Amino acid sequence: MRSHRNAEGYEGKLLFMTDPICSWCWGTLPEFMTVKEALGERLSFELKCAGLQIGSMKPLTPSHTNDLVKLWRNVAETTGQEFAFTLPADKNFIYHSELACRTLQIARRELGREPWQEFHDMQRAFYVDAQNLGDLDVLYQLSGDTGLTQDQFEDAIQSEQVTHQTRKEFDWCRVQGTQALPTLFLDVGEGPKLVCGGYATADFLIPEISSRLTTH
Repeated sequence: MRSHRNAEGYEGKLLFMTDPICSWCWGTLPEFMTVKEALGERLSFELKCAGLQIGSMKPLTPSHTNDLVKLWRNVAETTGQEFAFTLPADKNFIYHSELACRTLQIARRELGREPWQEFHDMQRAFYVDAQNLGDLDVLYQLSGDTGLTQDQFEDAIQSEQVTHQTRKEFDWCRVQGTQALPTLFLDVGEGPKLVCGGYATADFLIPEISSRLTTH
């Protein structure tokens, strides 16, 4: 069957709904990048930040911390992904992801591409190096080669434009109605359709997505 390609030369786009402090997303990321490499000539790929943790600005309780570490051990056992199993030692650490999501918006805008490398580096910084993704110094170092000075970056991350764009992306994710992260959607010109919610291997995803491309 002859494939249908859009104006950009792709058969569709794959949307990765995620968050910088989503542990299952970190566990799934190597599988997703394998999918991206395998299908990169057929699909474009978009990163969508869902805003996993954007509510309370209170420090984590010991009970919540223990629950997180237990979850991370489960993710590591299931996926084989690397974890330090410790939270940032910074006394100002708050388990909150909006500033990290805003940083990805800045990277996308300044670099003119989807911030896949920056997202990877951000997740590794949190889960392996136990860095504080609420610290502007840390986020500036993880924002990529944007050409911005640190002052310009800090102005941008607090700007109305970046805040609005970030929250607009959160809203888009909420409209999709999914409860699991990460979530993959495939859009072949008829709107995003669910492929998978939660952890999945490339061995499952590549044939599943390919079959949808050859039947639309």
